[in-house]
Amino acid sequence: MNIDFINDAYTIDGLKMPMVHFESYEKDICVIFIHGMCGTIIDNYFATVWGKLLSEKNIGFIYEHNRGHSIENDIVMKDGTTERYGCMYEIFQDSIYDIDLAIEIAKNKGYKRFILLGHSYGCNKVIYYYYKKHPNILGIILASAPDMIGSHLCNQPDYKELLREAKENIDNHKPEKLLHKMIEEYMYMSSQTYYNWYNENSELNNLPVVDNPEHWEQFETIDTPILTFSGSNEEDYYLHLDLLKKKALNCNNFEYEIIKDTGHTYRNKEIEIGNLIYDWINKNFIKGNV
Repeated sequence: MNIDFINDAYTIDGLKMPMVHFESYEKDICVIFIHGMCGTIIDNYFATVWGKLLSEKNIGFIYEHNRGHSIENDIVMKDGTTERYGCMYEIFQDSIYDIDLAIEIAKNKGYKRFILLGHSYGCNKVIYYYYKKHPNILGIILASAPDMIGSHLCNQPDYKELLREAKENIDNHKPEKLLHKMIEEYMYMSSQTYYNWYNENSELNNLPVVDNPEHWEQFETIDTPILTFSGSNEEDYYLHLDLLKKKALNCNNFEYEIIKDTGHTYRNKEIEIGNLIYDWINKNFIKGNV
C-alpha cells in the first residue's frame, strides 16, 4: 500500500485542493471521498481506516479537502494569492468544481471507474453533483446523509430573523459579514453562506426527510447503485434510511444499514464499515468484472 499527498491540483476557479491518495496498484476502481461540514482528514479518522482497507484490497481511495474544509481557512489560489474559505464562507453550488477536480485527479492517476462517497454534508454535495452532471460513475455511497434544511429549522427557531439579517448584509454589499450569533451553537457563518444554504429555494434541500414532500427532485434522479448507512446513536433524521430507499425512484439497487452502537464518526466501527463498503463494491462491481 502506498499513500501520497497531492498538493498541486487546482479547481477550474483556481483554488488549490490538497488530497490524500491511498493507492491501488490495479488502477481500476477509485472511491472519491467528499467530507462533511468543516471536515479534514485529521478529524475524519474513519476515512483513513477505509482508505487503507480498500487500498489493501486493490481499490483506490482519494480524500479531497474541498473548499469547505475546517470552519475557516485560507486557500492558496493559482495566481499565488490566498482567499478566505472554509465552511463558514463556502457556497453550496461551488462544490461541483471540487468534485470535478477529484475525479480528474483520479483519472490522471490511471483509474478507470469511480464511486462517490459522501459523509454528512458531503452526501448533499454528491447528490447535487449527480443531479447536475449525471456523471459516468459506478455508484454512490452516502454515509450519514442529513436533511440539512429540516434539521436546521428544528434546531434554529430564529432562522427567519437570521435570513433577514443575512439578506440585508448581502444587499448592503457585505456578503462575507458574519451573522451576529453562532449557528446551532456550533459556528459563526457568513451572510452569503447562511442565505445560500437556508433560503426558501435552497438547492441544498435535496434530502427533505423532515418535510417529506411527494417528490425529492434531486434524489430521485439517481439511477446508479446506492449504499447508505448511519450510526444507531445519531439523531433521528439520520436514521430514516427506509424512506431514502422509497424516494430513490430510479435506483433499482439500493442497500442500507444502521450500524449499531456508534455515532456520526463511527468510533469503534471503522473497520466493520470499511468491510461493508468493500463487500458492496466487490459484490456489485468486481465479481465478474461488472
